[in-house]
Amino acid sequence: MKVFGRDFSYLDISDKIGYFAVFEGYHKKESLHKRENLLENIKYNILYKYHDLKDDFIFTNDFHLQVDIETLLFRIAVGSRKSLSIYKNDISQHRGRELYKLLFDKGIIQKEYSRERPLPKIPKRFLKKELRHYRIEDKIKFSHNFTRFWFTFITPYQDQIALGEFDLVTQHIAQDLDKFISFTFEELSNQLIQKTFKKESITEVGTYWDKDIELDLLAKTKSGLTIAGECKWKNQRISKNILNKLEKKCTLAKLHVDYFALFSKSGFSNELIKSHPKNVLLFDINSFKQL
Repeated sequence: MKVFGRDFSYLDISDKIGYFAVFEGYHKKESLHKRENLLENIKYNILYKYHDLKDDFIFTNDFHLQVDIETLLFRIAVGSRKSLSIYKNDISQHRGRELYKLLFDKGIIQKEYSRERPLPKIPKRFLKKELRHYRIEDKIKFSHNFTRFWFTFITPYQDQIALGEFDLVTQHIAQDLDKFISFTFEELSNQLIQKTFKKESITEVGTYWDKDIELDLLAKTKSGLTIAGECKWKNQRISKNILNKLEKKCTLAKLHVDYFALFSKSGFSNELIKSHPKNVLLFDINSFKQL
């Protein structure tokens, strides 16, 4: 983000994050300076250049293997990212493991390990029916944002794009772009919390999920502090209601939390700013200039 931000120093921090979310990993960044906004750059530097770019996303000469790879990467891009969620009738677990290994080896994807603790085994006590087949799952993420963008927005519409039918595709991208950028905003929020607690030394950081909840951020320091966070990339301010929901999630997960951190693209309600406790940390869009 630091190098990307320097290359686009004339953009405000919100736009820098948007450009980074889409074009990190794109090899021709110099052409992005010629267009006035992110959507225009997507249109002229991705959609219009589809035929020049598509070969970068062909990972094998085996047609059927390539189809399975595209299916798997699309499901990772738009789904829960849990490692078992891509298995359906068309991709068996055996086939899926082969695909994962190939893509890990090529550096296309990375593994995000679960921090959920296994259910305790208590002698002579049976698990509830709904928990008997429950499995802790790691998550998969793309190594580069541009690859994730491609399989989120380009792969589903590649037939239309190849024919030059760009308008409908551009509309779909515009409708879902904020949702897409929000994932990168979460990742940057995790980087920001590490800088904020630099003296404390963060030993664990990242998203957290278990069978009951998901958190955008859960960090732990060497001294034993726990920080839980919520990130909102939306055109509306975060209210106290979001803080209440975050606290309830942590209670449900039986997490002892020392600090709650809220990260917002559009700031915070006056009520939250005036009345939040000292253990609630507020990070607005300008806080990300540190990165």
